[in-house]
Amino acid sequence: MASKTESATYTHGHHASVIRNHSARTAKNSVAFLLPHLTPGMKILDIGCGPGSITVDLAEYVPQGQVIGLERAGSILEQARQLASQRGIKNIEFVEGDANGLAFEDGSFDVVLCHQVLQHVGDPIGMLKEMNRVTKSGGIVAAREADYGVFVWYPELPGLKEWQGLYDRVARFNGGNRMLDGCCMFGRGRPV
Repeated sequence: MASKTESATYTHGHHASVIRNHSARTAKNSVAFLLPHLTPGMKILDIGCGPGSITVDLAEYVPQGQVIGLERAGSILEQARQLASQRGIKNIEFVEGDANGLAFEDGSFDVVLCHQVLQHVGDPIGMLKEMNRVTKSGGIVAAREADYGVFVWYPELPGLKEWQGLYDRVARFNGGNRMLDGCCMFGRGRPV
């Protein structure tokens, strides 16, 4: 098990408006690419589960399996637990933890998922390595992320371009959004 811990600050925070937005996420509208690969007995780890809306949905897809939602901000986990209880989902657990130091044995999960998390961590490569470590041989490591560097608006508005630059600076100051550095390593230029 890894012992490295995440030091980045979550740029969006956990304001009610952010939680409301995150609560609208479902397995179908956020991780549809993964659903055809799930089987009823799988064990799934959802990293950065937030209020648990995707996590609870995933548990319904694996009724004989188990789903663990992991979140660094423990304050939001009670909302996730309440959602699971309201929907009568029993094959689920929510734990506080660190994606760069997962407290699970090697090869513990059939699927390890993160949704909109890598952009917020200081060491996304380290997190991906941890995800791979706890995934069974032949299992699935899945990630869905935004790439703010390729966002396009039409009509192009100066205010949105200014927001994009400001968001990047704030995220970097908070220790996240290192994915842009990875883009540059792989030959893509940094967005202007």
